[in-house]
Amino acid sequence: MELIYKLSELEKASNFVLKNVNHDIILITGEVGTGKTTLIKEYCKLIGVEETVNSPTYTLINEYQNKRGKIVHMDLYRVKDINEINELGLFEYLENNIIIIEWPEIILKMIDIKYSMINITFINEKERKLSINNI
Repeated sequence: MELIYKLSELEKASNFVLKNVNHDIILITGEVGTGKTTLIKEYCKLIGVEETVNSPTYTLINEYQNKRGKIVHMDLYRVKDINEINELGLFEYLENNIIIIEWPEIILKMIDIKYSMINITFINEKERKLSINNI
C-alpha cells in the first residue's frame, strides 16, 4: 500500500497509516529528514495521545498513554550493538503495547512476531511517499 502526500497533508498520511497498519508493532524506516518523527507525532495525536510527542533520539524510549493503553516510541538510530537492545529491555515492551520504532534495522532479524513496516521516501522538498507492508 502506498500514498504520496505533501508535508501539509500529515493528517491524511496519519489516517492512511491508521487504516492500513494491521499490527501493534510498527517499524518505520526512511532517510534522515524524511519526516518519521513528524508522522509519528501526527499519528499519536490521531490515536488519542494528549501528551507532547517528542523524538526519542537521545532518550531512546518515550512512553505515552491513550485510552487503549501504553504507546512506546523508540528510536534505535544511535544503537550500534545488539547488547544495547537487551539492556533497553526492548523485547519486554513488545507485549500488550503499541510499539513504534524508528530506525529498526538493527533488530529486523530478531523480530519473530507480526509487525507493520512503514517506509517513508523523499520525493522532493514538499512530498513524500509512504509505503506500508504488514508482515
